[in-house]
Amino acid sequence: MELKGRLKLIADKIPVCRTACDIGTDHAYIPIYLVQKNICEKVIASDVRIGPVEAARKNTCHYGLNGKIEVRLGNGLDTIAEEEAEAIIIAGMGGTLISEIILRGIKLARKAKYLVIQPMNDLEIVRKMLLDNGFEIYDEELTEEGTKLYNVICARWTGEKAIVEENIYYHIGRRLIEKNDPLLKFLISRKIVQLDRALEELRNAKEMNRGVVDIYSALLKDLRKLKQGYLV
Repeated sequence: MELKGRLKLIADKIPVCRTACDIGTDHAYIPIYLVQKNICEKVIASDVRIGPVEAARKNTCHYGLNGKIEVRLGNGLDTIAEEEAEAIIIAGMGGTLISEIILRGIKLARKAKYLVIQPMNDLEIVRKMLLDNGFEIYDEELTEEGTKLYNVICARWTGEKAIVEENIYYHIGRRLIEKNDPLLKFLISRKIVQLDRALEELRNAKEMNRGVVDIYSALLKDLRKLKQGYLV
């Protein structure tokens, strides 16, 4: 099994460990890769839908990995026991849903050594949820597939609530800035365009929400500063 783009970056963020769990596994491509590459001895592949579970079982059987990949049907972190998995992957879902999954299974998430998260949207919600609940975001990286950009966030629980000085750091991960990710400027430029459009729509609305306009305007100002290297 060879992976590319988004899936490859997710897999690359998993350290060598005994057991990992892939929540929302879909076709079990990441679990198969992790076992084949000897990154994990065992992987639990779980999904809330029967279709992906059946596809995962079929692929696991095809690669002869039934003894090393256990496919489970269930909702979020309910499919694993406490400390059963050193690494937990939650990818390919909306940021709000990922946040709900982690908060609902917060005790399990705290016990994992590594959380590798790939939200499809609402990254600011995920970052805020993690930082407000004592998780450290120790790494973040961008990857590109066609015209799409994807963020992969790596976190672990420390029990210390982070102090975030500027709202901008919920929208643009601090780790991306610190490591000067090669795709960072592209991400910032894209967000500037999106915010410009959103502000235009808000200002042209019959009943303009001044509070939201002010928040978006401040964020847009910070994004432009960040792009020019003035905000670190």
